[in-house]
Amino acid sequence: MAIVNEHLKSNNNTMLLTVPAGKSYAITNIMVCNNGSTGTATFDMHFVPQSNPISNDDTRVINDLSMPAGETFTFDSERIVLEVGDRLVFQADPAVVFPTVNATTMVNGKTYIIIATGTTDFTTYGAANSNVGTIFTMANSPGTGTGTVKLSGYSNLAATVSYLEV
Repeated sequence: MAIVNEHLKSNNNTMLLTVPAGKSYAITNIMVCNNGSTGTATFDMHFVPQSNPISNDDTRVINDLSMPAGETFTFDSERIVLEVGDRLVFQADPAVVFPTVNATTMVNGKTYIIIATGTTDFTTYGAANSNVGTIFTMANSPGTGTGTVKLSGYSNLAATVSYLEV
């Protein structure tokens, strides 16, 4: 069994899983947790066949599910088989403001906004420049220096999917 975890982006598609060539996956469980301490977040979930576009009319299977802070939604009573190119995609809302952290804590693949440059050369980590307010996706972790950042464009929701290769 394999497990995939992802912090859901806000007002954007979060591709949680795409079936690679020569594979088929049976989804055994999907969990979505609102990790916030206050407030409600919502999400849509889509099962998207092969190269088809995401469509609220055709691919959405969960629509605007409201999740209070601290709650977890579990989707485990149905088994879904995904074939080559099929995708599991989430859309979440709202974006939240995250605390400022040191550049040394940045994680590859996460999107950040620069709060203070300090001694950090953010171009080394995927940013177009090291200016305050620049948004970039982290590459080459761990970061160094005294610069600070915040996560940018994420909701309080995190999703986990477990699946078997069939």
